[in-house]
Amino acid sequence: MKLQRTLKLVLKPTEEQKQILLETLEQYKFAYNYTCRIGWEAETWNGVQLHKLTYYTVRNKTSLPSQLVISARVVATESLKSAIKRKKKGLKSRCPESKNPVIRYDKRSYTVWLNREEVSLATVGGRQKFKVKIPDYFKQYLDWKVTSTNLKYDKKLKKFFLNITVEKDFPDVEPVDFCVGVDLGLRKLAVVSTPDGKINRFFNGGHIRTVSERYFALRKRLQSKGTPSAKRHLKKLSQKEKRFRTAVNHKIAKEIVALVPAGGVIVLEKLKGIRQRIKVNKQNRRWIHSWNFAQLQQFIEYKAQAKGIRVVYVDARYTSQKCSRCGYISRSNRIDQSHFVCKHCGFSLNADLNASRNIVKNYLTSLHRGEVRTGAGISAPVGRCQPS
Repeated sequence: MKLQRTLKLVLKPTEEQKQILLETLEQYKFAYNYTCRIGWEAETWNGVQLHKLTYYTVRNKTSLPSQLVISARVVATESLKSAIKRKKKGLKSRCPESKNPVIRYDKRSYTVWLNREEVSLATVGGRQKFKVKIPDYFKQYLDWKVTSTNLKYDKKLKKFFLNITVEKDFPDVEPVDFCVGVDLGLRKLAVVSTPDGKINRFFNGGHIRTVSERYFALRKRLQSKGTPSAKRHLKKLSQKEKRFRTAVNHKIAKEIVALVPAGGVIVLEKLKGIRQRIKVNKQNRRWIHSWNFAQLQQFIEYKAQAKGIRVVYVDARYTSQKCSRCGYISRSNRIDQSHFVCKHCGFSLNADLNASRNIVKNYLTSLHRGEVRTGAGISAPVGRCQPS
């Protein structure tokens, strides 16, 4: 079993190196945005075509080393693929553009010595060595293998951060016949259930929503004032709200993972298109757009890895309309936000709980079709998780 961790480290450049890094980021941004513009106009995300169309122009207009020119093109290719596909489907889309870039380094453009608290990065000023600060907690990863790194500048904090991904092989965990489904929603951030209903857990969003509404009201008041002090307060408020959401997601993820034994399976819903699928009023629309459900899923994956728990993703369409007992699907089955009553067999259950059971049962069905998508970096085998 291969475990991965991402270490967020503070880079400690000299004043001269700071200017070199800022210029590198600026030129990387140009390379990315230029490639995106060319690809958008040509309606292509093909890497070979974009290389031919942009490489030499970017090399002539910047001082970027070739590895970073290629890196910017690869990142642009990924952004273009998503944007152009949305455009061709008639969905709202526009040419990708970066204002605060993140430089993605590959093995040829960086070297990391964790035990020396030192890194070497390719820049417009050639290879530069920098000191990094490694917190005591991260020192447990000193003997792990570094696999990738990226660089970002936080304008508010005026600091450079390196996100270094490390990995290490551990013995595989023996699979067990245990799995849970996790439904994400509005009234309840997460609802967890096993196929047989022996474990049912609700993570209510009431208090969380109250706090979020308070932040929203305060933000509106500060925006209406528009004074310099109000703008400073807004920046602090934004960071505070972000920390609050992150802390909540960490707590929920930790408790969900604690419900599952080592070798078990956590089944999550694919989030792609979730905001388009869920029909909500204006107030709920703000809520679903503001909460970071993807981050919650990432935290679940991250914490599950350490226990040898597998995380899989399934299509969650119709899980709110489908009876988890007989499988009958009808929009009228869902009476309201909280109540589900099957029009075919009369089965009654909390609507979110019914959806979570459908999610885990979708996983059991898809096992035989080979349709399950696993979380990144998780290689533990799957238990059978037989439903009742």
